[in-house]
Amino acid sequence: MGARDFLTLEDCGRAELREILDLAAGYEAGRMDGTLAGKTVCLAFFEASTRTAVSFELAARRCGADVISLSERGSSISKGESLVDTVVTLDRLGADAIVLRHPAAGAARLAARFTTAAVVNAGDGCGQHPTQALLDLYSLSRALGGFEELAGVRAAVVGDILHSRVARSVIPAFRAAGVELALVAPRTLLPIETGAWGLPVLSSVDEALEWGASVLYMLRLQRERMTGARVPSVAEYARYYAVGRRHLEAGVRVMHPGPVNRGVEIAGDVVLDGASLIPDQVAAGVAVRSAVLAIATGVAQEVAA
Repeated sequence: MGARDFLTLEDCGRAELREILDLAAGYEAGRMDGTLAGKTVCLAFFEASTRTAVSFELAARRCGADVISLSERGSSISKGESLVDTVVTLDRLGADAIVLRHPAAGAARLAARFTTAAVVNAGDGCGQHPTQALLDLYSLSRALGGFEELAGVRAAVVGDILHSRVARSVIPAFRAAGVELALVAPRTLLPIETGAWGLPVLSSVDEALEWGASVLYMLRLQRERMTGARVPSVAEYARYYAVGRRHLEAGVRVMHPGPVNRGVEIAGDVVLDGASLIPDQVAAGVAVRSAVLAIATGVAQEVAA
């Protein structure tokens, strides 16, 4: 693998997914610290983030990179500077990788046109969030006993799919890994892409379990992105689209990209239950994002050798 932008997983095949996750396993084992020595990684987060921002910073620092952190409040964007001009500035200052979180879909792809640095999409509006989908696959494969065990697993993506960049990365990545998917959401929270995906659409968590889902991938209601009422009420939504303890049948695993809204899409006593992979997903972030930075900056071949 040479240096490359990391914008989407839509064209990522099964073999490439496995290669990335195998590289992440090496980082988790602690065999690859210092691999980004001499590289400069800029973390440009223009939208709120906890898990993604912290894990990218830990990944870059543990790999020995020089790290620059930039936010809207502390940058010239707050003075009216455009994203393009900010990216050009970072490029001229010698950034090797720009990790970009932005509220507008397509922002990472736009940024990549104006820099020779590798651009890593850390979430762009309702667009894509590729590293989240990778750490989800990593966590699930570890829980199941290996990457090969993903083939044939049935997973239901539940909740606000319309506004979810995570769903738009999870769906192609999980399918490429061999996972069978269904969507569980009210019609008002399904995107225009639903028909093109060709996935079954189910009407409740209960129906997902009847379909045979052994993984419930929960998404929060993104009320900050909604224009107008999309659900009658939170209570009515939770009645059909929230996971509770009664859903934790033998073998069912619960996933969530965070942040979690306890009592809305997931009961509070489920978040840290033994059936929940949510803590594992958080923990996987550093190793997986270390692997992504290695690929983006072109050091992956050296690391894997």
